[in-house]
Amino acid sequence: MNDIATQIVMIPRARHVRDMSIFALLKETGYFELHDQVSEGDIRNALACDPECVQEWFQYCEDKRTSSGWYIRLNDEDLYEIGYFDIKADHDTNRVQYENAIDACAAFIKHEIESIRSAE
Repeated sequence: MNDIATQIVMIPRARHVRDMSIFALLKETGYFELHDQVSEGDIRNALACDPECVQEWFQYCEDKRTSSGWYIRLNDEDLYEIGYFDIKADHDTNRVQYENAIDACAAFIKHEIESIRSAE
């Protein structure tokens, strides 16, 4: 699962080089077939090996143009926050705060790729 997790954390970088959709890049990793075997911990370990990927996922999130979806941000308390935003709701849901950027990013990525996979 380490190879798949490594490919997953590099998706934002690959999007710039290969000009492919995130869906196509995620599918290429093999994640769709093995999604239940790739854990948040596997993703965290891959991020720890290449911490620059964390900022790339933050940028990916900033660049998303959607009326609903998962987000990651640094909040006013200097904590890393992930949650689900829906323009139709009057508040964000599933908000969780982390002190560590890698932990927050791993959680965000797992939620994000599951959302992409379920849209298949």
